[in-house]
Amino acid sequence: MASTPKRVAVIGMDCALPALIEKHIAEGHLPTFKKLIEGGVIADNCLVPYPTITPPNWATIATGTWPGTHQITDFHQHVLGTTPDNTNTVLAFSSDRWEAEPLWDAADKAGRKCIVLNWPGAWPSKMKNGIMIGGAGLTVNENRDGLPNMEIAFSLCGEMLITTGPYPLAIRGEFAEANGWQNAPELGEEPLELAAKLNFPMPKDKPAPTTWWVLARQSGDDGYDTVTLSPTKDLNDAFCTLSVGQWSPQIVTQVQMADGTARQASFRCKLLELSEDAEDFRLLLTSLADTTVYSSPPDVAKEIVSAEGTFAGGGGLRAYAVGWIDLETYVEMAVQQTRWLEDAATTLLQNHDCDMFFMHSHPPDWAYHVMLTDLDPVTSADEALRAKAWDADLRVYEAQDRMIARILELIGKDTLVVLVSDHGATADGPVFDPYEALVPAGLAVPEDRPAPETAAEADTSGARLAARRGRPPFQPDNARSKAIPQRHIYIYVNLKGRDPNGVVEPEDYQKVQQEIIDALYTWVDPKTGKKPVALALTKKDARLLGLYGNQIGDVVYALYPWFGSQHGQILPTGEWGLGSLKGLLVFNGPGIKKGGRLQRTCGLTDIVPTICYALDLPVPETAEGAVLYQVFKDPNFKLKDIQKLRDGLARMEAALARQEREPWDKHDCA
Repeated sequence: MASTPKRVAVIGMDCALPALIEKHIAEGHLPTFKKLIEGGVIADNCLVPYPTITPPNWATIATGTWPGTHQITDFHQHVLGTTPDNTNTVLAFSSDRWEAEPLWDAADKAGRKCIVLNWPGAWPSKMKNGIMIGGAGLTVNENRDGLPNMEIAFSLCGEMLITTGPYPLAIRGEFAEANGWQNAPELGEEPLELAAKLNFPMPKDKPAPTTWWVLARQSGDDGYDTVTLSPTKDLNDAFCTLSVGQWSPQIVTQVQMADGTARQASFRCKLLELSEDAEDFRLLLTSLADTTVYSSPPDVAKEIVSAEGTFAGGGGLRAYAVGWIDLETYVEMAVQQTRWLEDAATTLLQNHDCDMFFMHSHPPDWAYHVMLTDLDPVTSADEALRAKAWDADLRVYEAQDRMIARILELIGKDTLVVLVSDHGATADGPVFDPYEALVPAGLAVPEDRPAPETAAEADTSGARLAARRGRPPFQPDNARSKAIPQRHIYIYVNLKGRDPNGVVEPEDYQKVQQEIIDALYTWVDPKTGKKPVALALTKKDARLLGLYGNQIGDVVYALYPWFGSQHGQILPTGEWGLGSLKGLLVFNGPGIKKGGRLQRTCGLTDIVPTICYALDLPVPETAEGAVLYQVFKDPNFKLKDIQKLRDGLARMEAALARQEREPWDKHDCA
């Protein structure tokens, strides 16, 4: 087999944990992961950029640059020129924010055909000939860019719950005697109906007021056991009829919009609960998705048909957090989102030739936000709960395994396959609020209390602040605070001449930086008796972490892995319990070693240069990573190829030089 692959497929899985994948493999599962790892090279020390979080790290994988270069330095970006607090940050999910060139753009310029599926921050596409689906959020169905906090705007809406019970954010109604139903020759005994006025949560564009109908019926003598969802009181129009625990097939319908237009929507339903007397009832509707919105060319997404695939905001996190669904349903939703990506990937690969394929799948990350703390013995003493979480973890990865297997069937053996994750995770630890360190040090002042005038008063303020733990964070008084925390890992000096309401004189800038660092390092969590902060650096020193430029704070800090929330604030080398922040990185294909383990330190910046080296591609002009020579069977195969060309050229030149002479004339005689 040739040492140079013909194409590359980069398959990204958010927060995929290599150690747990290999544990599942050792237990006899995940045959596709096993095939790729044993037939290729897996990196044992893939260090991802810091912060260990989604938008900057997928930008790094695509561009081969550090966050300081591409300037996506956290989940959000600071709106420059505004007071540096979290009210002046927006979600960073747009290629217009990237200040570095992704590999697919460089390849597109060189005439290569590229497909990019659901890559966070990649939208809008700048390719002239390539295909891009999604990229404005974490799923194809959503947009996050430019929004505050963790808001999402769905192409039509997020998931909905129709219920008779007191569930937060749900569509609540009561059953009444059914009447006026058409094409319903036999409704059974005492049929009931419920009018559901849809609330269309988190829409990008506003739908028109809409009412759908739920019909509850009794098929036997055991009470109400089925419900039918219909947009009208006509059973010929009904979307589905379900029993408890049953999912509907894919439903496609038209949604009327407030502007008078109509949009095509797809979704599925699950009947979660129906008591015999119909008093207790829950019907889940997944996100109503128009998957054609973020598509380039505009019509290419219409090719994708997925009978089982659906979407949910945050993978169903919202529904799980407010008690709509249990873990079983949450995992089912993760599998459905993976199935849509699988169907999208295979459809695009079947219908279009490509030299480069890039995709991102987010369900592993969403799953770990729900169950990693239950999975890990260091945070969960309940063996039954851990077993349940482990089974759920396996099912999420099995869906990824099936997706990858179908992609491999289409891309051919002459393809370089790269499996990668943007970061890992650890179980949840105690939350660290930097104000707890800054207020006692007199560096920050909350809006709702006077500035402390003495050290003793500052300590008292700190005690009061510590007592507030678990309550929503307060807003600082920016006119009196020297230090302002922002996003996951930054603290800004409230600097005169740069920041509105700045209070720190420029000549005191470095002094205040050091005061912030000292406060972070010395603060002790009163509940655990431990210090949370593992590292604190000035902006200048943060270049060590690949962080620099206008989109980072004046102090950068990181937590020990037993503090904080899974990833983001934890260093790339962080490990605790079952968890690790290191990334998954596997190479498999022509010219790649088989059964190798890459021990050297490597990183996500190295993926682009290694692909370019293997495929003879132009390197994006901003790329900063290194070629991972050790993944190749022969690291010098390019040099040998060049030497062969040189030898051939020399033979041809020699032949041309002697074309006027007879073959037996080896040299001139004097």
